[in-house]
Amino acid sequence: MTEFWHEENVYFNFHNIVEASDNTIIAQCALFESMASGLDLGCKFFKISMDGQLLDSLFIPSNNVPFRTLFEPTPFKDVFLYGRVSPNEADSTMCLLLTFLDKDLNIVDNHEIVMEETLIERIFHTSDLFIDPNNDIIVSYHDGLHFYMLRIGLDGTLKNKTAIPINGQFSVQSRHTGLYSTSPLRYFTLLRKAVGSNEYRLQAYIVDSLFTQVDEHQYYKITDDAWFDGGFQEHAVSFDDSCYLFSSRAQGWINYQFRCFIALAKYDRNHNIVDDHSFFVQEQYNSSSPVWTVVAAPDTIYYSYMTNTGASNQLALACLDVNLNVRWERYIYNPDMFHWATCMRLLRNGKVAIGSYQYGEVPCKIFVVIVEDMLWETSELQDFVRPYTYYPNPAQDELHLHYSPDVTPTQIELYDLQGRLVRTQKNGLESLEMDGLPSGTYTMRVTLEGGKGFSDKVVKN
Repeated sequence: MTEFWHEENVYFNFHNIVEASDNTIIAQCALFESMASGLDLGCKFFKISMDGQLLDSLFIPSNNVPFRTLFEPTPFKDVFLYGRVSPNEADSTMCLLLTFLDKDLNIVDNHEIVMEETLIERIFHTSDLFIDPNNDIIVSYHDGLHFYMLRIGLDGTLKNKTAIPINGQFSVQSRHTGLYSTSPLRYFTLLRKAVGSNEYRLQAYIVDSLFTQVDEHQYYKITDDAWFDGGFQEHAVSFDDSCYLFSSRAQGWINYQFRCFIALAKYDRNHNIVDDHSFFVQEQYNSSSPVWTVVAAPDTIYYSYMTNTGASNQLALACLDVNLNVRWERYIYNPDMFHWATCMRLLRNGKVAIGSYQYGEVPCKIFVVIVEDMLWETSELQDFVRPYTYYPNPAQDELHLHYSPDVTPTQIELYDLQGRLVRTQKNGLESLEMDGLPSGTYTMRVTLEGGKGFSDKVVKN
């Protein structure tokens, strides 16, 4: 895990990570709220070594706040594309600005494409874009009545623009646009639509390579007792030519009790659920949200999500098989910080990188977490990575623990600040009784089968 303080006292929004051929990664972060006067907004790029050293940085200013951006590899070796939708205040047009960077953060080319002749504020806040298998840039946005799909070449040529009607809604939010299938080539746009005063549904529009609508689907039920509720980062990803994956915050009845959780579901091409898995069940509505899903191989899926465990957001990474059975989960801790994860990238050699940023504090920190498929026990990750999570913290009567399927706990010990052992448990290790203890801070020591142990600070209210 590597982290950086940002020197300009502004908030970040971590957008994406790419990997260069020289075994470095480039992190892209938008500066979206100034905390001091006279600062320029825009986008910051960090070139980072795999061992966490900051090698270089680049700032590209902007006259607005690019909430949705593109930062992806191109067909050209070690050339990366930064794209953002921006209003031109001089002539009230909406433009797509494209900047090409090399692995050393040098700008090698620029393009500007006019998307709309009249500036519509809602378009600015809801655009989404990505590079498809034909190496074209696919852009989507909506104006409340239609959503628009654009195909743009890497040379800046506008190849196609289509408006598709949105029916039966009071208000609309764009959630995600991406690749639905490769054979045939199809795309989806996921919208969160209000169908009543307090009722929403998630709806996907599926279009072919000419942007002709061929299908649509509403995400509602996961099982008979659980349904998709809508989070912050709902998304879908193509698994193969027969199935795709969809993830969202969800809620429903589990063991006759109402729970909130993160759900990942596998659908066939007729939108029937084939498999599903829920992560980190909570008793009440919270800020939990999926981050991303990456299909690393036909039998390997990486899934990242966040959940609120008390004073800070908990970031988790899971490795699943083809049937959505969890092989392992790892939880990234920073107990003194509320941080927000927004992107995940599959790297070479079986590694996966997750980008997150500190939220609500100045100066702001950004984080790049790099984890290898089972190689999580290296010493530099000991302070950050756990094969279990615990909540709530602070706790009153009971602390709950959730373990990864690939580990077995054997003992939990609790020590006070003077290092005295105050409690030991060798059975029922899914929870730790805190009732009867004085309020204060304790050290919890969790020992796993094989003797490996972790120590964590827990607070008793």
